[in-house]
Amino acid sequence: MDRIREAITRARDAKTQGASARGGLEDAARRPGQYAAPPLEAPAGEDGFTPVACNFDDFRRHRIISNEQDPVLNAYRVLRTRVIQKMSENGWRTLAVVSPSAGAGKTVTALNLAIAIGSKEDTRVTLVDLDFYRPSMARYLGLQEFPSILDYFEGKRSLQDVTLQPDLNNVLLIANERVTRRGAEHLTSRRMDALIETTVAQYASNIVIFDMSPILGCDDTIAFLPKVDCALLVAASGQTRGQELKEAKRLITNGANLLGTVLNKAPAAFLPNQYY
Repeated sequence: MDRIREAITRARDAKTQGASARGGLEDAARRPGQYAAPPLEAPAGEDGFTPVACNFDDFRRHRIISNEQDPVLNAYRVLRTRVIQKMSENGWRTLAVVSPSAGAGKTVTALNLAIAIGSKEDTRVTLVDLDFYRPSMARYLGLQEFPSILDYFEGKRSLQDVTLQPDLNNVLLIANERVTRRGAEHLTSRRMDALIETTVAQYASNIVIFDMSPILGCDDTIAFLPKVDCALLVAASGQTRGQELKEAKRLITNGANLLGTVLNKAPAAFLPNQYY
């Protein structure tokens, strides 16, 4: 708990000093809808992104929406509509997907939500893998030979170089396959501020979704939450304990707006509208 308290204090200090540290950039998380021009490099356009091919044969195994007939799609369309409505009402553009602990299905939720949002006409979503302990987005999509977001944080590549264009409708992806214990430092850096500004303003993303590490497992997510507009909490039916959920909610609301909670892995018999 001491580590968590230290992370909260560090995040609050970073929030207070953010304007001067970023050379006058406004704090997007605390001023919803107000995004300044990015201080670092920005892509010239869509053609500058690296195209990558997903392995759709693996989608079902990882519970990822694979086609228009996928029975899971309707549930995520409902979630998509509610997320877009709530975020639009508040002028929010950045969303962190969080779980109390590992195994709740937050990455699958983030991916399926992004695919559902991208299937909506004239709506672009950028998906960013910020789980530095168990990065898995690229693996779930079956991607091979791709640059890591850590190359960007370490100054080895530009943001455009690590931004991928998978063969999914209106979805951009910033992926990762490497583990690091310096996540909190990267997530509170000037390059993180520039990534948020660029994906919103220059990439023209209606929503930017960040897949985060479990909030009770490390301080990465706690340190990052003040930078985003809102968070979506994912709990697993029969797995996430009530006390974990309560503590996760408390930590989230200390740093960001709680958009809502998703109950994942619920038995099909308990779900409404099974006819549809």
